[in-house]
Amino acid sequence: MSPRKFFSFVLILVVLFFLYYTIITLHQPYPIPNKTIVIEKGTSALRVAKELQHKKIIPSASLFLVVEKLLPSSKQLRYGKFNFSGWFSFMDVVKKLTSGEVVTNRITIPEGFTVRRIASMLFKKELADYSKFMSLCSDSSFIDSLGLDVSNLEGFLFPDTYYIPYYADESFVITMMIENFFMQWDVLQPQPLGFDSLYNIVILASIVEREAIYDDERPLIAGVYTKRLKEKMLLQADPTVAYALELKRISRNKIYYDDLKIKSVYNTYLYRGLPPTPICNPGKQSLLAALHPQETDYLFFFAGKNKRHIFSKSYHEHLKKLNRI
Repeated sequence: MSPRKFFSFVLILVVLFFLYYTIITLHQPYPIPNKTIVIEKGTSALRVAKELQHKKIIPSASLFLVVEKLLPSSKQLRYGKFNFSGWFSFMDVVKKLTSGEVVTNRITIPEGFTVRRIASMLFKKELADYSKFMSLCSDSSFIDSLGLDVSNLEGFLFPDTYYIPYYADESFVITMMIENFFMQWDVLQPQPLGFDSLYNIVILASIVEREAIYDDERPLIAGVYTKRLKEKMLLQADPTVAYALELKRISRNKIYYDDLKIKSVYNTYLYRGLPPTPICNPGKQSLLAALHPQETDYLFFFAGKNKRHIFSKSYHEHLKKLNRI
């Protein structure tokens, strides 16, 4: 074998070995013990590669740059906060960084929570500043930017499970919840309603949400309230009194007779009609009940020992049933 042929043979072997080693390196999983990297918008690929190697998320910054250059335009690096914990190959790391799989915080907002309780929950989870969140929920300019004609956002922060990205601020979180409300509303009520009608439904739904435990009772409870409104009766809804007390930082598990005298526009024992705003953020079942209240002759109800409600057509019947408890 001539020296030239021998040199060519050795060169081919080196290239093949290099290719083999590269393929193994790209696809061989290795452990990454809970490492996080933040890629700011506009950060260069070189800086990202060096940071990944420095944190031992990848073995080679140079190889990362080569692979990054070969990526199609639809698979470019995304910015955000990325967490790696477990077994990853080099290509797994690249895939995560180009898919935008950023760190998110999962939180479930229960049905019936007020704006105040949602703000407190987010604050405890370190997802929002309590004061900023509360301020935005009554900020007229911010509310106008959301396309809402209300004094505060009570009723429109839809209860659901949310995945909040690490970079989200208070306005981002609120906007996410409002957009979810209207997306859910469009499914429940595909025919457009005037905003006044929508708002009244949300107010009624919020009372139903705080009154009912069982979903099958919600349409009937909504029906009783609707009938009382039609007959110009006082709603006399305990949840509205509880809300009036909460606004004064008074929390009750049970409403007492003296509480019914509280001077508040939310006290439906004193003021006719619906309260001026929702008293909580209702869920889907309560919104459905308020949209489609059950027709009924009942005008009164109270919660029994098992939290199920007992309904009556007259006040006399209502008192008789109360005395049996």
